[in-house]
Amino acid sequence: MGEVKADFAALAAAYKASSAALVCLCSSDKIYAEQAVAAAKALQVAGAKHIYLAGRPGELEAALREAGVGDFIFAGGDALAMLQQAWQRMELI
Repeated sequence: MGEVKADFAALAAAYKASSAALVCLCSSDKIYAEQAVAAAKALQVAGAKHIYLAGRPGELEAALREAGVGDFIFAGGDALAMLQQAWQRMELI
């Protein structure tokens, strides 16, 4: 498998075209370490109302939150509470 090259302008354009209010970044820890902060910033600038990241943030938490990630979804987390909060966010948009 080759190296993944991110196109954050295309990511932002795809988000805008989707008309979604919420977004969830899903990838591997390696890709997160290299690209999650830039991806979250691009989505935030594109107007994402709330950004989730699938996985535990680890040492990147402060940078990810600063870039716009609001919540982290991971095994062992309270999935029901996360879904209820997402529903509430969607009602406010």
